[in-house]
Amino acid sequence: MFRWCLLILCVSAQTPSQQPASANISSSNIQQSIYDVIVVGAGLTGLTAARNIQQSRPGLSVLVLEARGQVGGRVRYATMQTRNGVEFVDTGSQFISPTDTELLALIQQLNVRTTQQLTCGNNTVFQQTRRKKRQSSVQMQQQWSTTLFADLINSPELIGNLTNTSISQMSQQLDPADSDSVNRLMQTFFDAPGEQVSEIQLALTCASQNATAVEILRRFGHGQSLLAQGGMNEVVRRLADGLLIEYSQRVVSVNDATFPATIQTSNGRRFSARQVIVAVPIPTLENIDLVPTPEAPFQQLIQNYGPTGHAYYFTMSFQRPTWRLNGRSGKVIYTSTSGPLVWLTTFDTTFAQSCDNSTSASSFLWGIAHFTYDVPFETRKRLYTQAIMYSLRFADFSPLDVSDSNFANDDLAKGTIPTLRLNIPMESLKYLNDFHTLYQNVHIATADIASNSLGTMNGAVHSGTSVSNYVLQMLAAADDQNILRDTPIESTTPYVYSTSSHYPPGILGVRNNEPSTRSSFQYETSSQYPVTVETPTTTTIRHFSFGNLDNSTNEEPAVLYDSAPQEAPPTLNYSTTFAYSTSSVMPPVEPIETTTLRHFSNGNLENTTAQSPAVQRDDPAVVVNQQQNGYVYSTSTHYPIQLSSNRNSVNFRATPSPEVVQQLQQVSENASNSTSLQLASSLTQLVQSLLTTLRLQ
Repeated sequence: MFRWCLLILCVSAQTPSQQPASANISSSNIQQSIYDVIVVGAGLTGLTAARNIQQSRPGLSVLVLEARGQVGGRVRYATMQTRNGVEFVDTGSQFISPTDTELLALIQQLNVRTTQQLTCGNNTVFQQTRRKKRQSSVQMQQQWSTTLFADLINSPELIGNLTNTSISQMSQQLDPADSDSVNRLMQTFFDAPGEQVSEIQLALTCASQNATAVEILRRFGHGQSLLAQGGMNEVVRRLADGLLIEYSQRVVSVNDATFPATIQTSNGRRFSARQVIVAVPIPTLENIDLVPTPEAPFQQLIQNYGPTGHAYYFTMSFQRPTWRLNGRSGKVIYTSTSGPLVWLTTFDTTFAQSCDNSTSASSFLWGIAHFTYDVPFETRKRLYTQAIMYSLRFADFSPLDVSDSNFANDDLAKGTIPTLRLNIPMESLKYLNDFHTLYQNVHIATADIASNSLGTMNGAVHSGTSVSNYVLQMLAAADDQNILRDTPIESTTPYVYSTSSHYPPGILGVRNNEPSTRSSFQYETSSQYPVTVETPTTTTIRHFSFGNLDNSTNEEPAVLYDSAPQEAPPTLNYSTTFAYSTSSVMPPVEPIETTTLRHFSNGNLENTTAQSPAVQRDDPAVVVNQQQNGYVYSTSTHYPIQLSSNRNSVNFRATPSPEVVQQLQQVSENASNSTSLQLASSLTQLVQSLLTTLRLQ
């Protein structure tokens, strides 16, 4: 009990009216339908996780759902009358171990001061009976305290029969001092009877704290503890400041079988998130319908891991610390066999720098009490006062205010620190690893399964930090994958669709000098492209099909593609006199005068000074005398007929070889799937093969 419920009396420096603005956010302010992260539970674990995610990636949407009307979880606080007026006062966890490095670092980030717990005077012990213990040693605890937590839970040889032995059976083998320390740890730290707790619980606690039972007691309320100024309630309220929190939202269902994960509350609200952190005590998971159902070993952990005590935690405020004036420390141990109050212990939780100036601050005692049966609050209040007054031998001991709570009766907590019961399956211990992922996007995190400082406030910070770092990694990985996701994007910017600069604008709807009309283009192919697409700029291109691949020094007119049509068809004037008209893609060209064309297919590859007469292509008026040269030119109407001047090496009456015919068929079959360059290359090879065949024949 010492970790989560140990001493609660620290006074808040704020009045109740100074509650952070985040304490009340109505559902009307929640506009998001799907959140990046939803945290269930505004305890120390949940708040730490939410804050870490929000600070690491401020752009993420994070929502915290809290069943109560205040944050803190097992860091409980209430308003009480003090010497300085009405203040927030801790009634739950408040003792900070000097070895709680993660918790102390968080407190420092929140600009909250800490001070050493004061022990001003002697302790008071009042016992009606004493039990005798057998002599033994504490070597086993020392071994546990030096064993790594992970090694312990994963080593059957180290666990041995610890799961089958109770704390009471173990303590009987210890000497009186060690046995008293173990029993007091069970009363104040765990609030659990030793008969119902497995010995493995003590072993895991010592391993996670790197300490023996005596050392743990000293760190939590027995001389070495630290206290936060204003109490731990000041810490959690500052931690919640700036977070989006919905109060009175008790979660009854979490579904990890869908994406996004869905959450339903008891009042019918539904929420969705990419990642969900369930930061509630392990015993309370029985109140939540988890989908898919957790695996059997984890269910066994839930069933065999819970608080077993029924103690009341009470806080008293005083005008001044009268116990210090009488040389007492305020630490009282009271036992009785008559009942109904059978055991009580108190601690001085006044925040002060020294015993000399402690009277200037509000004074508090925080304590734990066990009753044999339930009694009304007024009866409990009277019994608290009488037991402390009788133990300190004070004639007048009147507190200003008294507040108490019973965590065992709280369905949202079901106790303080849970303990492992006898005969718990060893395979269930593997889940004591900071957090557990239910299926894929829902993660259970709590101090109850922390590998460091198991069950304490430092364990809560450790678990919250671990799970939030993992969630951040999951979100980052998902965001990287979603870069290629096809998300439709509607653009209002007119988009000129021009797939290639080789197609002149006339093909795209501009014909016969008609004005260009542009339609709005809805761009939805991929989210990788920007919403706004600028109109592509025009370029000047010289295409191989115009016969200008050679390095010509003559300036050629620029052909502008994707541009508006001109009033008159362009005049083609190229040095090679090759008019491009092999495809219907080009605009119609009026007949023009052509220059002399010397083509290799007419056998005029050799240089000659003879000038051939100009022949207009595709002109039916041109009569070709086929008998003049013995060669009928009929391969294309685009190539003029030339008279060959060199016929000595070619047999014009020869027939093509079967290889050439086969090659021609292959070119014809592949023409539809070939590019212009590939087709031109294939035809060139075919002509060369044909000429070679003709010369050989």
